[in-house]
Amino acid sequence: MLELYHGGPGANSLKALLPLKEKGLEFTSHVLNLLQFEQHEPWFVKINPNGQVPVLVHDGKVLTESTVINEYVDETFQGIPLRPPDAYGRAQMRVWTKFVDEYFCPALSFLGWYAMIRTAVRDLSPAEFEAKVQRIPLKEQRDKWRESAAQVWTPQQLDDWRRRVRASIQRMEQGMAGPWMLGSQFTLADVSLFSMLIGMPERYADIVNQKGSPRVVDWYSRMMERPGVKAALAIPRPSREFLETQQKAEAAARGHPEATPRNQAFRP
Repeated sequence: MLELYHGGPGANSLKALLPLKEKGLEFTSHVLNLLQFEQHEPWFVKINPNGQVPVLVHDGKVLTESTVINEYVDETFQGIPLRPPDAYGRAQMRVWTKFVDEYFCPALSFLGWYAMIRTAVRDLSPAEFEAKVQRIPLKEQRDKWRESAAQVWTPQQLDDWRRRVRASIQRMEQGMAGPWMLGSQFTLADVSLFSMLIGMPERYADIVNQKGSPRVVDWYSRMMERPGVKAALAIPRPSREFLETQQKAEAAARGHPEATPRNQAFRP
């Protein structure tokens, strides 16, 4: 029995989905709407006390942390190998996955939260919002939700996160060893990096483009043609659909001055 609890094909949830699809594994998919706090529901916190996705459950054994999940999946199940066969190659792969976890993902995450959360909670009153935040197990996550909703981050912080994202893309551009990140073999390094880059050629066209990062753009195109990637991206992403609905409502409200979001106390 193999189950994955995730938020759909984006970021760390996409990272955990890709190895399962690349290996052609049968699994039960549980998709949560992260922007409606479903990962903090009591039933899910019983599975992962941190209230975070993704979570893999294999024959009753619970695994968290997407990078760890991916190595476990590759070591446990048959199918296309996603780690180099030699110790040095695996070490080089882990340099990239560590880089994603510690540098690339945090910078991209803060920019994403800044762009999304205020809109996502626009229909909640401050009291309703705080009640939901109080259910979040980790203090760091509670703080991040509050700061994102209140838009407290400075232009200097936003600029620095964009600098880190740009530096991450340039590191990829300069460090790519072949058609895939480590050369001829598609590995978990490609999985981790692609999970961050999904949609970036559109959202961050000034950073990911043929002029400034042609090798990354070509790699991204190869990734998009992989059957496993296509299968993962076909999975619904309720958070994105919910956000798009909220964005349309916010745009309509701006067109009608009398329509004021209930969470106006969050606005800077």
